Amino acid sequence: MSQLKIEFWPNFMRLALATIWIYAGVFEKLLNPGYLNPSSTSYVGITIEVLMQGPIMRPFLENVVLPHVLLVGELVMIGEISFGILNLLGLMTRFTNTVAFYTNLIYFLSAYWVDTEEYGINLLMMIIELYLIYKGAQDFGLDALVRGKFKKIEDPKIWFIAGTVFYVGVILFLLFT
Repeated sequence: MSQLKIEFWPNFMRLALATIWIYAGVFEKLLNPGYLNPSSTSYVGITIEVLMQGPIMRPFLENVVLPHVLLVGELVMIGEISFGILNLLGLMTRFTNTVAFYTNLIYFLSAYWVDTEEYGINLLMMIIELYLIYKGAQDFGLDALVRGKFKKIEDPKIWFIAGTVFYVGVILFLLFT
């Protein structure tokens, strides 16, 4: 009988990150009636306009995000909830955290100048996401059930490339529609 080995830190970080994503996606967006309402003060478009004041990401926000502000708002909400649930389950951990890393990176580069809280939490989340891309869900997650059947599933490079291609595909879709 094989003995289950559960590593504390990758699982603790994965579960902690899951709670942050679920809180952001569910409580700050899904349950916020103003998030997708242009006449609300909590409208996602107002956030985009504030973030556009920073110089680094202004062209990206103007050309890719602003023309599709409602769609991007929905994608962010769905993404955050998905990142939370998939991390909670330990399912597709490396892919999930690659896509989450890019989501945090864009926000980090857009909001770095707003305040140190935004800067700090996104930087911390990106570090944890990189750690989870490298470590994966370990044995305490659904990834462990699939690992026995597919050995290549443990290669972080494959998942990083897949997540990168997915994220770039979404950006190109937004750019050319």
